[in-house]
Amino acid sequence: MRIANLCLVMAAVSGFPVVAAAQQNAAEGRAADIKYCNALVRSYQGTHPVQQGMPASDAVTLSRCNTDPQPTIAELERKLTDKKITLPADDRGVAQQPPARGNQR
Repeated sequence: MRIANLCLVMAAVSGFPVVAAAQQNAAEGRAADIKYCNALVRSYQGTHPVQQGMPASDAVTLSRCNTDPQPTIAELERKLTDKKITLPADDRGVAQQPPARGNQR
């Protein structure tokens, strides 16, 4: 019984650094998402004259970058693309697609 308990403790202790590293990577990814989301917000705000304002639903969307960045990014990218506005640079470190294989001419 002692050996089993010792093995469980060792497994738990050796797993902590992996969990900590995963949380750190998630936090860094979230910070990058928030930064990109805020860049999208600035681009989108530029499409509305200050005197004219914007719909309330858009204002709510723009305020969600810190709490829910990924769905907000998707929505803002769609809105900017629909208005044919160039998206800001995305520095989130998204992995590039591998080159296509097969018959290329």
